[in-house]
Amino acid sequence: MYKEYLSDDIITFPEFANKTLYNIACDTSNTIGYRMNEHGYRSNSLRNEGKIKILTLGCSWTMGLGVDNDKIWPTLIGNKYKNSVVCNYGMYGSSCEFLAKQYYKILQSGYIPDIVFVLWPGFSRRDYITESGRPKKICGWREAHPSDDTFENKSEDLAFLTLQNDYQDMNQFWNSYKFLNSATPGSVSVYHSVVGYYYEIFEQYYSIIKNFIDPKTFFIPKDCYLNDKRATDGIHPGIEWHNIFANKFYNFTKKELK
Repeated sequence: MYKEYLSDDIITFPEFANKTLYNIACDTSNTIGYRMNEHGYRSNSLRNEGKIKILTLGCSWTMGLGVDNDKIWPTLIGNKYKNSVVCNYGMYGSSCEFLAKQYYKILQSGYIPDIVFVLWPGFSRRDYITESGRPKKICGWREAHPSDDTFENKSEDLAFLTLQNDYQDMNQFWNSYKFLNSATPGSVSVYHSVVGYYYEIFEQYYSIIKNFIDPKTFFIPKDCYLNDKRATDGIHPGIEWHNIFANKFYNFTKKELK
């Protein structure tokens, strides 16, 4: 997979591609089917046609772990646009860098959305390619839990912990946020927000962050960031959170367009 990271090709997950999965990451409930597309994302195909093309980017809160696909916020926002097709390229454990990189690669593939919704993950996360060429996800701010399905406690992971600080994490976010916006064609509308598990840190440093984000396109989820943990895995937000967040995020975009 490292060749995809170091090229203009879309980063894929072949172990998931074109499959319907009932166990993925921390959701081992066997109650939800995750229908994956040709790139291994819980998404429609980028080849699907629609009057309005919507792209969503994020981590597990965007992928919608533990919630049926018709009840997650990308789908719910898409339903508000007539004849829309949502391509949800959220993937669990993703970093800000991964989102920006993948977005650029999707554009390079020839797919140009009309609207993009980005739910930025924790700024401490990092992408890392090992000496053997294996890409891995670095949590960045904590050690992996004993039964962690995403992160590890290998030497690379622990080394990142010794370097982590909130200012470096904001620097990482600045790089990703600015790159994503700079890569966006003029015909595309992009809206941003920040994931709930990172919101309190975001709020703590907002006096700095506000100097480089655009308040007209960045939704601050101050009254809808808390995780109710009602997804089937008991870890991720459930149906009610997805519904509330989708409505507030969408209403923010409509307000700013007036």
